[in-house]
Amino acid sequence: MSSQLTRRDWLRASGLLTAGLTTGLRFSKAATSTIANQSVFVDEFSALRDAKLVSPPDTMPKLRARLFANENPLGIAPSAKEALVKAADSGNRYAWMEFAQLKQLIATDEGIKPANIMMSPGSSDILMAAASHFAKGGGTILTSAMTYDDLLERAQRQGAKIVAVPMTKDYKYDLNAIKAKITPEVKLVYLVNPNNPTGTVVPAADLEAFCREVAPKVPVFLDEAYIDFYEPAERPKLGKLVADGQNVILARTFSKIHGFAGLRLGYAIAQPEMLKTLKPYTNGEFAVSITTLMAGIASYQDKEWQNHCRAENAKARDYTTKALTAMGYEVIPSAANFILFPIRMKTKAFENQMFANGIGIQTRDFNGQPYCRVSVGTMDEMAMFMDGFKKVVG
Repeated sequence: MSSQLTRRDWLRASGLLTAGLTTGLRFSKAATSTIANQSVFVDEFSALRDAKLVSPPDTMPKLRARLFANENPLGIAPSAKEALVKAADSGNRYAWMEFAQLKQLIATDEGIKPANIMMSPGSSDILMAAASHFAKGGGTILTSAMTYDDLLERAQRQGAKIVAVPMTKDYKYDLNAIKAKITPEVKLVYLVNPNNPTGTVVPAADLEAFCREVAPKVPVFLDEAYIDFYEPAERPKLGKLVADGQNVILARTFSKIHGFAGLRLGYAIAQPEMLKTLKPYTNGEFAVSITTLMAGIASYQDKEWQNHCRAENAKARDYTTKALTAMGYEVIPSAANFILFPIRMKTKAFENQMFANGIGIQTRDFNGQPYCRVSVGTMDEMAMFMDGFKKVVG
């Protein structure tokens, strides 16, 4: 990446911090970079967050549909809410056995040992820890354009070189092209599955074969924030790679299907020595509150709620995909809780008009093509999105 601007620097340069949230999210030349003729996305969700923090309340748009952050519109499970309230009585105590309880549940599901798990407040802590560690002393992090950029952005600021190979024509990782770019300078291979912002997936068998071939040479980091949106029977269970001793790091979060975006809970699965290496870069497991932890234990076991959220997400996603396709738009098939598709307006104009209609979305430019990324909300919210979209595009 060529630009050294921080997100806040970019916001100041663009006037967004002083103007309030009137422009939404964009990817300007200052916020993107070109590697091997491919732009790498910088996810500017934090730009939206920062703009909100400094915007006077009366300048904020009145959103009818909040579809910019890939949140679960159905909220947390009733069982998790009950556990959270009960745990408040233990808020004066540090969590000890509770961490062990959740780790054992995960370990049993994944076929690993509790020693292979490190809890965190969301998966961002894990991503930032890996960025700091693997950027140390320079070197290269290998990935693909376009993908989720938080780890890459942090690593680049700390001295790492980012090499991103193009995706395939159907917006998927080109695993063979990534393997061909591995050199002694590569310190980490970073993949997101399902990928953000495209929503595309790498078939489980292909991903497993890739990891078994690559991990003995260089660590492979798999960001699986959206893995729970797979149908259970189709979900890749790559914990077995760790159980087999492979140098693979899996990052998971409760922010998506569990609805814990504000509660903050996640975890990493890796070799114990790798977790020990990453731990000093994190805030530690005790950054997770006991209330969040107890709610997480309940939610993790509540398969009925997860199935309900997955089914409702698929229904609303399919409705939106069909509605956009019927209007002649090419929607990238998504396995997650968001949709990416090319639009026929400039991003700034599009997002401004969508926000003016009360619809919060993200936009971005990639290789000169403007895109909309819309989170999947409830059926009512997606109907609002389509209504606003038709008004904006004419």
